Formats: sequence, structure tokens, C-alpha cells
Amino acid sequence: MAHKILVVDDDPVDVRLLQAVLSIEGYDVITAIDGKDALDKIRSENPDLVVLDIMMPEINGYDVCYELRFNDEFQKIPIVILTLREQEIDDEIGKRLEIDYVSKPVDPRILIEKIQQILSSK
Repeated sequence: MAHKILVVDDDPVDVRLLQAVLSIEGYDVITAIDGKDALDKIRSENPDLVVLDIMMPEINGYDVCYELRFNDEFQKIPIVILTLREQEIDDEIGKRLEIDYVSKPVDPRILIEKIQQILSSK
């Protein structure tokens, strides 16, 4: 059974690209267009991992992370943040909250490698 990955980004081009790349790798990919949509999909789809943009309308990626990490039902779902601002993510906080990141523009090979590492240790 394929791992289910939720891709969350408000840029439809990025979403389609990530969906295509991850689908080719054999993942079951679901998508969301903003943080509110992401939280709804997490509740209904229970993904194995979330690939999450930070800067989004409605509810931003930081707020989605907060909601997941402080909810007993979803706190163990791994999160990979997509960001242009990697310097804003404190490595120690990231480790404690089990949040990893990939810089934008996303290199698909780096993202796939990171996802494989995370899911193989889960």
C-alpha cells in the first residue's frame, strides 16, 4: 500500500509539479490549497506525511504545524516545510517538533530523498 502524502501550497503550479513528481515515485498524493483546506484534508484523509508551504492565505503553514503538533490525534504526522526562508526555521525547534524543511524552489530529488528517509524511519 502506497504512503499517502498531503501536498499543501497556494501556488497551483507548485502543487501540480509536486503531485506529479511524488505520484511517479509511487506515493498516493492528495492536495490542499491553503492551511484551512490542509487541516480539513488531514482530518478526513489521515496522511502519512505532509509537505507544507509556509506563506499561504487563510491559515499559514506555521499555524498548521502548531495545530498538528498540539493535537494528540495528529502530532506524529511528519511535516516537511517548503520555504524560501530556511534561516527562519530554528534547527533545534524543528528537531523537537519533528519538522524538516526543503528550500524553494524545490529540487524534486532532495524532497524525495527526505520523504524516503522520514517514512522509512516511521
